Amino acid sequence: MGISVAHRYGPCSPLGQEKSDVISAQILLHDEKRVKSINSLGPSKYVTDAQGKETHQLPIPSKHPGGGNYVVNVGLGTPIRNFYLTLDTGSDITWIRCKPCSSCLGGPKTTIFDPKSSSTFRKNSSDYGKPIEYFDGTYAEGYWASDSLTISSSDSIENFNFVCVNDTNTLDVGLLAFGHGDGNSLVTRNSNVFCHCLPSEDATGYLLFGPGAREKCQVSNFTPLVSIPPDGTYLVNFVGISVGNQTLKITSPSTRTMIDSGTVITRLPDTVYEQFSSAFSKQMDEYGLTRANGDETLHTCYERKGYKCDTVKIPAVVLHFENLDVKLDGSQVLWKNSSVCCLAFAGNKADGDMVIIGNHQLQKLNVLYDIQKRMVGIGPGNCGP
Repeated sequence: MGISVAHRYGPCSPLGQEKSDVISAQILLHDEKRVKSINSLGPSKYVTDAQGKETHQLPIPSKHPGGGNYVVNVGLGTPIRNFYLTLDTGSDITWIRCKPCSSCLGGPKTTIFDPKSSSTFRKNSSDYGKPIEYFDGTYAEGYWASDSLTISSSDSIENFNFVCVNDTNTLDVGLLAFGHGDGNSLVTRNSNVFCHCLPSEDATGYLLFGPGAREKCQVSNFTPLVSIPPDGTYLVNFVGISVGNQTLKITSPSTRTMIDSGTVITRLPDTVYEQFSSAFSKQMDEYGLTRANGDETLHTCYERKGYKCDTVKIPAVVLHFENLDVKLDGSQVLWKNSSVCCLAFAGNKADGDMVIIGNHQLQKLNVLYDIQKRMVGIGPGNCGP
């Protein structure tokens, strides 16, 4: 048993708002802010310990706004009430909007929890405040608490710690963090193994833990986790990207790449992105497509007039990780709105910025995180056409 996953702005979303061109632009704007916040400490720095193991000298902080693209439905409290939360592998603090919360504007009523309604709710004994301040000026502030978190009819976690938020100007739903974090994290409380299949907008996906994750998300190949910083983000070696018959190598230190369900668009080193975009455009230009203006994030775009970019054969794109190749289909390669389709990759702004694999490229794939064995497996999933 597991948790159902839906795209925040798809027709299967329980929150009832489908993606329009305006929302599409907002998603990309939010994505830019998140990536800037991930890079807010500057270039990632690494050191080697006495055993030759590479670790972070400066950990990436949990200071970026939670990605709001995918939502899950979990049960909280006694008796159980269901709540929608955003799924974020790049954050390590779970927080839920709690009554009273005069600033908790927007979102359905099912995203606000009433502590008085649960007999198993407990405030943290020290009852100190917890502000979560994000890079873009948004925040979520409340207090530490615990309650029963129900994942399925047969799977619940007693005394699950989270922040009960009474004041926020960020997401209109709470956040379910999947950073590895400390011993109280959702991941460590569930055998240090989980898997997700993030669906396309018109489908539903799944999120599973422990033996159920291994059984459902059977993948053939794995890549090692090169580091799990204190905040619990997941870093792997990303060594290249292919477009058609051309393979572009990604060299150290940019190989330390973050797999992040909360970032939307994959970020590449700028020089690699420029080569990748050029090779992609050369093949697309053979179809006579009309180039279109991009935006701050997406630069390689084509007009959808006549829907040509929906009917042409998209160049094959493969992500190359250490010991693992992941082939993408056209829906994972392109980002579309009603007027344009764009290459759904972006170049980093500065040398040393984090290379990130975003959720648009991860959709429809089984991604199995095995912290015990320090590896991630990626393969075809079963959550979309």
